[in-house]
Amino acid sequence: MTRIFAMLASVAIMGLSLTVGRAAEAPVPPRINFIATPASQLHLGMAADEVIRVMGGAAKETDFELDSIQIRKLEFTGAIPGQLILSDGKLSRVTLDPFRMQEAALPSFIRQAWPGFASSAVRRALGDPAVVLRHSFFGIEVDQWIYSRAGGTDASVFFRSDRVIGRSAGRDVPADLFRVDLPLLADSESPISAPRPGTTAHDIEETYGAPRYRVDYLRNGQPASREVYEIAKTGSFVGFTFVDGVIIELEDLGRMPDDPSFQGL
Repeated sequence: MTRIFAMLASVAIMGLSLTVGRAAEAPVPPRINFIATPASQLHLGMAADEVIRVMGGAAKETDFELDSIQIRKLEFTGAIPGQLILSDGKLSRVTLDPFRMQEAALPSFIRQAWPGFASSAVRRALGDPAVVLRHSFFGIEVDQWIYSRAGGTDASVFFRSDRVIGRSAGRDVPADLFRVDLPLLADSESPISAPRPGTTAHDIEETYGAPRYRVDYLRNGQPASREVYEIAKTGSFVGFTFVDGVIIELEDLGRMPDDPSFQGL
């Protein structure tokens, strides 16, 4: 009987070690960097040739048709990776990735763990991790799920408050896990001629008034919001995503249905 209890205790200790984890080299403390990027020159409605003049050649391009509209998706690398959508030759969406979640070096299977996903969604997409580690950095609790695939490929998904904040190849904790890179607006216009990545929420409200729809949330500990504004002179709508009060995404939403639920009323 004593031998059985000793064996069970050994198993329990082993399981606990997987949950609590091992000592890991601490990443760089949380910080926000403002980085100059050509994307801060982009605005909705720009022609395709002007977009290419500003951004240069895309790392990846995808073309398709949607509801009789020719869609061109351009993906760019650089200081702040980004994705652009051109609809019938006009820029209709700009999305920057201040958390650098689309690293090319990632194993393809781990990319299903999308930024902001809850752990339950990651488990549905990837299954149970081989190892679960828990870290504490600068008073921030971080869970690390390590997945292994045939051929010895390991990859990690990192959670903060049960939401995906990072992914990496291998088992090491990325040094820049808490880093946020926001676009720096090269010049200041008052009033703004057109919203661009780097424009502040204050400038947007001064130009368009109060948002018609707004959702606040956190991304890797940073305040973020998704807001929809009406352009009074055209009756159309634009959507912005802000991180720490700075635009990282802008989208032409066109005219929206008259149903108040679509307009945030």
